[in-house]
Amino acid sequence: MRKNLLKSYESDASRLKGKALDVFCPRNVDEVRDVVLKNDRVVIRGAGTGLAGGAVPQGEVVLDLSRLTGVSNFDEGRKTIEVEAGVVLDDLQDYLRGSDLEFPVKPSSHAVATIGGMIATDAVGSRGVKYGRTSTWVKWVEVMDSMGGLEKKGVTEMSDYAGMEGITGVIVRACLKLSGIKERSASVIRLGDLDEVVNLVRRLKQRRDVSMIEFLDRAVSKGVGFGDGYHLIVEYESDDGSLKGEDYEKVMGIRDGIYPFLAGKGYIRIEDPKIMIDRFPKLMSWLESKGVPTFGHIGVGILHPCFNVEQEKSIPEMMKLVKRLGGQVSGEHGIGILKRGFVEVNDQKILWNVKKRTDPMGKFNVGKVI
Repeated sequence: MRKNLLKSYESDASRLKGKALDVFCPRNVDEVRDVVLKNDRVVIRGAGTGLAGGAVPQGEVVLDLSRLTGVSNFDEGRKTIEVEAGVVLDDLQDYLRGSDLEFPVKPSSHAVATIGGMIATDAVGSRGVKYGRTSTWVKWVEVMDSMGGLEKKGVTEMSDYAGMEGITGVIVRACLKLSGIKERSASVIRLGDLDEVVNLVRRLKQRRDVSMIEFLDRAVSKGVGFGDGYHLIVEYESDDGSLKGEDYEKVMGIRDGIYPFLAGKGYIRIEDPKIMIDRFPKLMSWLESKGVPTFGHIGVGILHPCFNVEQEKSIPEMMKLVKRLGGQVSGEHGIGILKRGFVEVNDQKILWNVKKRTDPMGKFNVGKVI
């Protein structure tokens, strides 16, 4: 039984396989400290939904934070709430129901994504065009270092932890900022070519009531039932969209189901390059030439090309193109293990310096990111 438990922790959504020496599931901060102090190498895990291998152990113990689910100090007037790292986003939204407040960042994995994991990867999600990254909505994080020390880190120190994928310390708690719930509607807009897509995205980004601009290429559009052509799913925080109520919920469900649909067709490897909108047609043309179905948060320049096993050999070529176009190899999934080889040398040096300063014992998530 124990052997089967360990095996279940030796991979995440990236499909990479590793080796776990042991697994610990602490229920409070003192138990987290006990694990940290008694082990030389620790891999931090939330829901295991990471797509870059960030939670895959390589001969270390796994620290599963999913049982840290405390919620406290909800201040409706100040629009803040304190949560432990294992709180699931949808559970938080349920807790807030009736207050007219929500946490506005919405990754596709919102039903299982933990707040700690969202901060560690600085998740963006589909509403990034309006609400930005997770760190924008974090007032402070409480972090445990390799000696078991616990400190609150505010906005000025947030970059040492948000988006660092757990290599700098264990995020155990956070104070989140909340936003008022909006009445939302949506439209599905068909477009004939990539230039039309670019021009419309530019216009939509100028509107204050647009919170989501999602792109579906021709293959994805047809596969989910939208028909021929490229499509944008546009969410409005107004009644300007043609889809409301159940129709709105249905199209949001289609959006959340795109990757599971593609994975079911064999396009399992999902990437997340980020590109400027004027360079988008060049990258899309390359992806289309390779037959790689693509969707993504085009409002913030993040695309999700999905590769089948045969197409995966083309990923290094895509990464080179992304860099030549001035883009980033990862817009939201993180570097983890899968993309370490694509990190620029100067960026590696910066990351190493932060790692040495925050985790001088080299205890946390070794072999990830750098």
